[in-house]
Amino acid sequence: MKVAFKLGYLGGGYHGFQLQPEVLTVQSVVREALRGLALNDGSFCYAGRTDRGVNALGQVIDFFIDPGKADLAIPRVVNSRLPPDVWAWAWAKVPENFSARHAALWREYRYILPKDGLDLDLMRGAACELLGVHDFRNLSSEKSRPTTRDLMKLEISEKNSSIILDVRADGFLWNMVRKIVTVLEVAGSGERDLDWVRELLDTGINQGVKAAPAEGLILMDVGYQGVEWTCEPYSMRMAQERMSKFWRREMALAEATGVLARAMFV
Repeated sequence: MKVAFKLGYLGGGYHGFQLQPEVLTVQSVVREALRGLALNDGSFCYAGRTDRGVNALGQVIDFFIDPGKADLAIPRVVNSRLPPDVWAWAWAKVPENFSARHAALWREYRYILPKDGLDLDLMRGAACELLGVHDFRNLSSEKSRPTTRDLMKLEISEKNSSIILDVRADGFLWNMVRKIVTVLEVAGSGERDLDWVRELLDTGINQGVKAAPAEGLILMDVGYQGVEWTCEPYSMRMAQERMSKFWRREMALAEATGVLARAMFV
């Protein structure tokens, strides 16, 4: 029997998602939770790697279990073995040939950045240039795989003093989202124009941009065909309470940092 989970996590306390020797990763704590419940040997497939500092709401994993232990393969039970900054909140029975990675039709990320005088119209103009099927070699850190992707969605909105970027594609290259964010930020500042954005999509011109910081990035969702998710309200409520505590702490830290920064102006 194979099941799939939707995972959320705060990435700040981990060295990325993927298992690495002698450091704490999201995969390592999930592996230990599955082992601790004797659901399997801790092995599972995941939809995508996220770098250190990247957060998630809709990471997907799948794993085999003994049908006799199906009552343990639910979010609230697995969450009892996970740290408070990693949680499962939905599950589904999936076919034995299902792969969280290879069955994915699309992945969607959100990036949050300070507005800081950026022009949303300029950013949306740059976003239009990036939409569709392009070779994103200059907007990734990929060194070997093919770099053509279909950027299906790139929406820009404003909330309070932040800009929200929602990005969906059939697949993402290493650092692709964070480099797209940099392009939109540079365009939104008026520093570079649309000709520069078009040049970045020209693989005959070897150039690139720096990746935006990882902390603003969230893996929001992964799309599949025919998977019927069961959301678990208890796990969602517990996660909300935990996140509220983290949020209040981070808001206090942000305000204190602002006080210190403003005090340096003379």
